[in-house]
Amino acid sequence: MRDDFAGIRAERDDSPEYGHARHSAPARRNGSLSLQVALGVWLGGVALGLTWFAVHLLALKTGLLAGLGL
Repeated sequence: MRDDFAGIRAERDDSPEYGHARHSAPARRNGSLSLQVALGVWLGGVALGLTWFAVHLLALKTGLLAGLGL
C-alpha cells in the first residue's frame, strides 16, 4: 500500500489554457466595494419592508389579523 504513489511526481503547470498568468495583477474595480455593500444592504431592507407592508395590508384586508387584535 505504501508504494501506490511511488511513481507520481508533482510538476508545475504554467500552461495558458487557464486564462490567466500565475502572478497577474489583481483587476481594478470601478467604484467602491463598501458603497456597493451598503447599497445592497439598504435595498435589501427596503425590499423586506415593502414585502412586510404588502403582506400586512393583505392580511388586514382579508381579516386574518382581526382575531389577533393587531
